[in-house]
Amino acid sequence: AVIGASENGVYPALRAVEEIGGSAEQPRDSGVGVYPTLTAPDRLLFPTRAALESARRWAAAREGRIAFAVADERGGLSGGDPDARFLSASLSKGMLLVAFLRGLETAGAQPSQSEQLSLGYMIRLSDNASADSIYRRVGDAGLRDLARRAGMRDFLIAGDWANATVTPADQARLFRGLDRLLPPRFRRLARDLLETVSEPHSWGIPRAARPRWRTFFKGGWRPEAGAEVVHQAALLESGSRQVGIAVMTAEDPSMAYGEQTIEGIARRLLAGGGGSPAATVPRRGS
Repeated sequence: AVIGASENGVYPALRAVEEIGGSAEQPRDSGVGVYPTLTAPDRLLFPTRAALESARRWAAAREGRIAFAVADERGGLSGGDPDARFLSASLSKGMLLVAFLRGLETAGAQPSQSEQLSLGYMIRLSDNASADSIYRRVGDAGLRDLARRAGMRDFLIAGDWANATVTPADQARLFRGLDRLLPPRFRRLARDLLETVSEPHSWGIPRAARPRWRTFFKGGWRPEAGAEVVHQAALLESGSRQVGIAVMTAEDPSMAYGEQTIEGIARRLLAGGGGSPAATVPRRGS
């Protein structure tokens, strides 16, 4: 499906920043996975086979095109049609955050105050103008490099962050590997942004997971030929356990319907335990 134009950004953003993404590369990259990808659900440490089957049944009963993936702490991955391809919408802003901070690390630089504001607007408020400014700095090459290092296998991008090709499997790998992919000195900054997304955008996975799991996430949504595309991906933490979850939907009758689909899948994946009560997450503005 061809996805319509993204909404306009409404918050101040950093402009005219130079690109640090490097030289142009081929538009498709075959990522080298860091972890083995397991295909048998019974080999996953989490969630259970019953939870996976429950999530699949829920997805099958919902309208639209739906796919999801879950990656556990051992690197196993399963889901429902996890390699299905979708256009990213704002989901790729999570990748922009990580790629930008990796670029700063390579340059031995610190983010300026205006850059930190742009990152905050981009993640907490999903502001498009801020994403544009960060994308000009990162470029396609920076996103492709991150995709390779995250073990992504189907990521595609060619000049537009909102029209990147993504899969649930690749986004689950990315979020499960966030701590490894983020430079240590920027890890706290990135985790803080992803954990304090504004309340109006905290539907879906965080509604299902909190307060038992700390939830670091990004969503994406946009119109599509009279319907809606609604995605979300997250890193969930409880004690020493870390789980990556990504749910992607298209052809939703409304955005609210897509949000409910994502929340329903997440609730079923997380049913039966794994999480312990987490500290209350403060809600901050940008």
